[in-house]
Amino acid sequence: MSDTAIGKRTHSLPIDDDRLDPNLFRYIWTHSRPQQIWILIIVLLSMPTYFLSLNIPKDIINGPIQGSGFETPGATVRVMPISIANPFGDQTITLFSGFEVDRIGALFVLSFAFAAFVIINGLFKVYINTFKGRLSERMLRRLRFQLIDRLLRFPLAHYKRLRSSEIATMINSEVEPLGGFIGEAIAQPAFLIGQALTALLFIFLQSWSLGSVAVAVLVVQTILIPRLRVRLRELARQRQLAARA
Repeated sequence: MSDTAIGKRTHSLPIDDDRLDPNLFRYIWTHSRPQQIWILIIVLLSMPTYFLSLNIPKDIINGPIQGSGFETPGATVRVMPISIANPFGDQTITLFSGFEVDRIGALFVLSFAFAAFVIINGLFKVYINTFKGRLSERMLRRLRFQLIDRLLRFPLAHYKRLRSSEIATMINSEVEPLGGFIGEAIAQPAFLIGQALTALLFIFLQSWSLGSVAVAVLVVQTILIPRLRVRLRELARQRQLAARA
């Protein structure tokens, strides 16, 4: 085979096909895209139950406790009806007519519904946290394998000055702090932002003025908190450099 053919064949091979991405977020998304999309779907599905868990206490206080709708003796009301607006007309589409109950019955129904939504929200959180933990462990295992693969590319003379336990400890101490961050890099911001937007929507539905105050406080926190954390990030960086030394 000629040198020209060898050169062409060499240049046709992929170069640095398994290189580590310098952007950690892009690395996480590239190697865990299906899992991240799935957990984002679960986060999105948890928002309606979170909104209902905020709305039901208002219905309990305004209805059975304060007596709104029960002014006459023996009065009954329909609680927890589910309906959606009809986009092709003025009428609404009723999915569930609800329960026709008296004052005590309404208190029990709404209380049990509130407890059910709280439990459902808790189950969502348990599933999300468990899934994030498994995802973090899988990504850590991949990252460790890649780092070991790169260490094995050093000349053999380099390993005469190091022991295998030192190499393993070095890789573990460098990679382990990334475990929690890998699972929460995308899911945790989406979950917290979703809850914040849901809570803001609930507040605005109750009072525009109160919602405006909540948005103003949120803007101040968004500007102030990152500036307060600058010193903490610098100290964390110095600690990591000292540990490496």
